Amino acid sequence: MRVFVGYPLLRVLGVRFAGRVPTEKERLDVVEPQVATLISHVGQLSAELERVTARLTVLERRLSGAGDGPLVDLDAVAGEIEPLVEALRKAWDAEQEILADPARVDLRAEVLEFDGLKARRDEARSKLDGGRVPRFERDALSHEVRQMEWLINANEASAQRAAERLEADEDAVGEEWRTEAVLAGDKARGEIKDAAERRISEALGQYARMPVWFRVGLGEIPTPDPSFWLESAIAVLAYRLEYGVTDAVTPLGAPPSAASGSENWVRRTNVYADIIDRLTTLAATFRLQ
Repeated sequence: MRVFVGYPLLRVLGVRFAGRVPTEKERLDVVEPQVATLISHVGQLSAELERVTARLTVLERRLSGAGDGPLVDLDAVAGEIEPLVEALRKAWDAEQEILADPARVDLRAEVLEFDGLKARRDEARSKLDGGRVPRFERDALSHEVRQMEWLINANEASAQRAAERLEADEDAVGEEWRTEAVLAGDKARGEIKDAAERRISEALGQYARMPVWFRVGLGEIPTPDPSFWLESAIAVLAYRLEYGVTDAVTPLGAPPSAASGSENWVRRTNVYADIIDRLTTLAATFRLQ
């Protein structure tokens, strides 16, 4: 009988029945214990594989924030969060008429530029009406007057809106209730970050199932240093609580716009951009791991 290297059962048969062909019963007597042993080993390996798979599933869910406990409502406006959110809402309303510094600078520049056009027109007119002027200079001054008139007409409406917006801003800044609400909002903005940190830490400590938006935006907890991940998670939750974002999938909801120039919208837009940069960095980190 030929013995094939790598097939232990055939080697056993070759040694035990050297020089003759074994009967089927003799073959079965040798093979059946070996097969039974293999079946036992396979069963043990399958059980171990199921155990390891289940453990890995739990670990992956915990790392991803999915957890294996009840779903946690991170967006709940309750407990210590409620008065903070109320203060931030009042601050939002108070800042609606207050301009952000960059917007105020731009509007002032627009008004000054418009006033400069009128001053140049008036100066050219004054020279024309002031007495004898050489013809070539008169032609140049007349052209400048016409040009300034065209620019004034083209920019008058926008400059008027800018002047009115600056006047409203000045009045709003002088209102005491707005000042108090803005100061209270600044204080609440710092406190809500602390509350967001406590809420996230508690949820992670209980292996709670995190919302979809949390897992979509933040992914798995990176190792060995999760500090940047945790700071980003706190920033996202604080943003959602402050601005009332309730989107179930998108972490920050719809992108805000700073077009109004109001302090509240400009701040929100800047915070949104900063958090997006953080989430982009996290996503790039995951791809490199």
